[in-house]
Amino acid sequence: MMIVRRLTRLLGADNEPLLRRYLWLTLVCCIVQGFTFVVVVPIIRALLVGDARGAARWLPLLALGTVMTWLLSYAATIRGFQVAIKLLETLRHRIGDHVVSLPLGWFTPQNSGRLGLILNQGVMDVVGLPARQLTPLMRATVTPLVVVVMMTFFDWRLAAMAAVIFPGVALIYRWAERLGRATDRAVAAATAEAAERMVEFAQNQVVLRAYGCSDLGYALFDAALLAQSRASRRQLWLVLPPLLANSWLAQLSFLMLMVSITWLAIGGDPQHLPTQIAMLVLINRVVDPLTEVATHGTGIRMATTHMETVETILMTEPLPRLGPVAASPDTCDIELDQVSFSYRPGMPVLDTIDLKLPANTTTALLGVSGSGKSTILQLITRFHDPDSGTVRIGGIDLRRLETAELMRIISPVFQDTYLFSGTLRENVLLGRPAASEQELERVVKLARLDEVIERLPGRWESPVGERGRLLSGGERQRVCIARALLKDAPIMLLDEAASGLDGENQLTVCEGLRMLHGRKTLLVITHQLDAIRNADRIVVLDNHRIVEQGTHPQLLAADGRYATFWRARSASAGWRL
Repeated sequence: MMIVRRLTRLLGADNEPLLRRYLWLTLVCCIVQGFTFVVVVPIIRALLVGDARGAARWLPLLALGTVMTWLLSYAATIRGFQVAIKLLETLRHRIGDHVVSLPLGWFTPQNSGRLGLILNQGVMDVVGLPARQLTPLMRATVTPLVVVVMMTFFDWRLAAMAAVIFPGVALIYRWAERLGRATDRAVAAATAEAAERMVEFAQNQVVLRAYGCSDLGYALFDAALLAQSRASRRQLWLVLPPLLANSWLAQLSFLMLMVSITWLAIGGDPQHLPTQIAMLVLINRVVDPLTEVATHGTGIRMATTHMETVETILMTEPLPRLGPVAASPDTCDIELDQVSFSYRPGMPVLDTIDLKLPANTTTALLGVSGSGKSTILQLITRFHDPDSGTVRIGGIDLRRLETAELMRIISPVFQDTYLFSGTLRENVLLGRPAASEQELERVVKLARLDEVIERLPGRWESPVGERGRLLSGGERQRVCIARALLKDAPIMLLDEAASGLDGENQLTVCEGLRMLHGRKTLLVITHQLDAIRNADRIVVLDNHRIVEQGTHPQLLAADGRYATFWRARSASAGWRL
């Protein structure tokens, strides 16, 4: 029943009738199959006493039961596959829809590895549960139980002896479940860790070889594989005893029933001998399916472990929504009101930040590494919620905006560029799939991506590789800038967007972004002198707080941290290597 309740929760209330029909069809099929097996007894009994006509009278019922069993089995199988298909659709959509609502802090390497394992393997194990595990398990238990109940009409003593098997099988099933549950979780965790280490080892070959650390990287990968192997071996050793016990119990039960029939035949009424011999056929139909119960139970238990992981992911709280959903903001000014934030308790990254960015202005953020510049951008895109304070766009608290609406009005370019495996055109068009060729050409020139396209043999249709590995770091940045420009959102957030470009291209890209001045709300993290000087406002962060803000002339006149920074950068501006 626990499995059924979990399947119901995962499928949702709308699909519960489909699951219920499948279970009822399978149950009725097992009952009819049990009755059909029992019909064999009077047929064999009649044949043993030479009553061919008596045997023939039972043949239509046997034929009817066989046909009904086949039809019900076919219908139940079809329903089982329908449940599986619906599970596949529902789980992938539910997990995908839920994951995009989770805070960015949830995506630790451990959680990402677990999510990858669930999407690649776990979902398929859960999907196979109805047709591959539940149906055989019900046939292995319900059909023999029906046979034993019907045996009471022929010989209650044999029925009582056969019924003793079921408590033993149930105990072994529970024993296997308790032994295997902990090891299943350990194997799942070790598999996720090994998958994470494998990807890490493959993707970081350049760094590992450059610093002569290939052995260290392999050692970490090898240690994860060894941990996975140990967990799998432990699982095998713990699962094997219940499987063997289940097989031994079935064999001993069959031997016990054979001895019982022989004893009853020798010491009983000779008139009952044909019935007792005929019941040998039924005994086999009771014992043989029960030998498979522990095997099916192992598959169900492993699928249950994956279902628990899925439920854990789905129960993870997304970023909360505050009050009713608000309409789209009328203006695109940004405000951080008394905002504080920390990734770890007691280690603040931002401390009571008060910042207002008027609509259609350009603001430059400056500060040393770790001062919280990128975190401000992540709070505006609502990758996290602040520990205290409020972030607003157009006077509306971000917690009242739909995620899709917030993403519609913001176009970010972060330090960590990410390209999807596909062509150059496909990656740029992610910004706006319906963009025209003229719009593409415009953003390509602004981002200086045109010279990259000219160099590539396939031009627009050139593959970029997994995570854009076929392009250089600077080329990946240009693709991301072009993608953000093509989106044409009223707010642009740029986190060192041109840092991977050479000096000439930096100036060109900055000049292109300057053309957006007065048309969009721009928040720029940069150390490019021209971009800083031309900003409407410059904000300086230090020690998790805003220590200075104003225009370029105002901050130079104040002779504070910004003035010190400007003099140092200006002095080094002409350096060449």
